[in-house]
Amino acid sequence: MKIAVITDSSCGINDISSIKDLYLVPLMITKEDGEQIADDELFKANDFYNLNDSQLLKTSQSIPGIMMEKWDELLKDYDQVVCLLLSKGLSGQFNTCKMLSNEDNYKGKVFVVDTNGVSIILKKQVHWVLQLIKEGKNGQEISDIIEKANKDFRVFIIPKSLTQLVRGGRISKAAAGLAKFLKITPILKYNGEIDKHGKTRTFKKAIEESLTGLKHFSNKDTIDISYSRVDEETLNMVKETVIKFGFKIGFLDEMPNTITCHTGRETFALGIWL
Repeated sequence: MKIAVITDSSCGINDISSIKDLYLVPLMITKEDGEQIADDELFKANDFYNLNDSQLLKTSQSIPGIMMEKWDELLKDYDQVVCLLLSKGLSGQFNTCKMLSNEDNYKGKVFVVDTNGVSIILKKQVHWVLQLIKEGKNGQEISDIIEKANKDFRVFIIPKSLTQLVRGGRISKAAAGLAKFLKITPILKYNGEIDKHGKTRTFKKAIEESLTGLKHFSNKDTIDISYSRVDEETLNMVKETVIKFGFKIGFLDEMPNTITCHTGRETFALGIWL
């Protein structure tokens, strides 16, 4: 059986076109004037950051018509299509595509998987699915395996800068000013949705506290790291701290644009699987 895999741009894989049987249907980024930009491989990182620095960007799900066109195109050459998309806790992407996949043309052929994932989590799931295909699993078996394990991870998100959270209205200027004065860094948790976890003094202590939490969650020794644009000194400090805590570094990638739109520069996500 020949199976194609579709993901969206929240997975953070930058070389999708070079991976056999993997395809991208991008999420959309909306400028302040309403113009929409496809977050695909043509939208380069430098262009995104220049735009994001100059205005408040919003994100939206993939255009449903384009998603269905991709299904139709792939089903000419493949028996089944497996879709691994942004978590339903962050977007309506999953629910929209799940509904469309129930149409007669796609039943038993298109499998929209409830991933709970984004960024390093979704990237891990994509690579896992590609391996399951090599092992001879079909679309339904793959969907069942991923959904059974779609909560077997823990991720902490640590923003060094609160600028973007203020711009997006997620934290007040007064609160951000007080946090900067007191050198307080928030720690967010991700489990399919983003929520508050805690706070600590200094960015480095936030990294250390997050690593302690990950160590208590799992006995695995590999941490995946995603980060938005940050200076080399800070990136090296985070990597050195991870290693100091006895972890190996697995994925080490720049954060997807669709996440950076909300968190801004100088944000790290640290994740581990059971």
